[in-house]
Amino acid sequence: RGFAGAASRLKCVMLNAARLDFDGRIDWGKVKDTADLTSYDVSNDAEIVARVQGADVVMNKEYPIPAELIRQFPPSVKLIAEAGTGYNNIDLDACRERGISLCNVPEYTTEAMGDYAITLVLALSCSLAPQMKALARGDRTYMRQCHLG
Repeated sequence: RGFAGAASRLKCVMLNAARLDFDGRIDWGKVKDTADLTSYDVSNDAEIVARVQGADVVMNKEYPIPAELIRQFPPSVKLIAEAGTGYNNIDLDACRERGISLCNVPEYTTEAMGDYAITLVLALSCSLAPQMKALARGDRTYMRQCHLG
């Protein structure tokens, strides 16, 4: 099995899908079009080596994968794909030793960060935080006004 022009389908394992797909809205279709995907909501150190047996690609979201685990990965593992912007949670030296490539997704939150910035601007423009604090204290004095300011 190889990556480009592979005669057989790649085998991919997602170690902690619940960390990435916490709300169940991710469409895994493009991954499944390319590879046979086995997905686990949560994995721990004791389960990882067994779960990556026979896999070509290991996908992960922020879970630490230390050298002692990577060194136990089977020779079939050729890529660890960190589903986030960084990969400081994965031992790069152990990947090099084993000939395992490592990649991340540096722009996966670009659109979400834009949405978040706009949301914060809107929240500040309507004094949302002070209103929430007042309501949390049971203070409903300002409910008859347009805003707290």
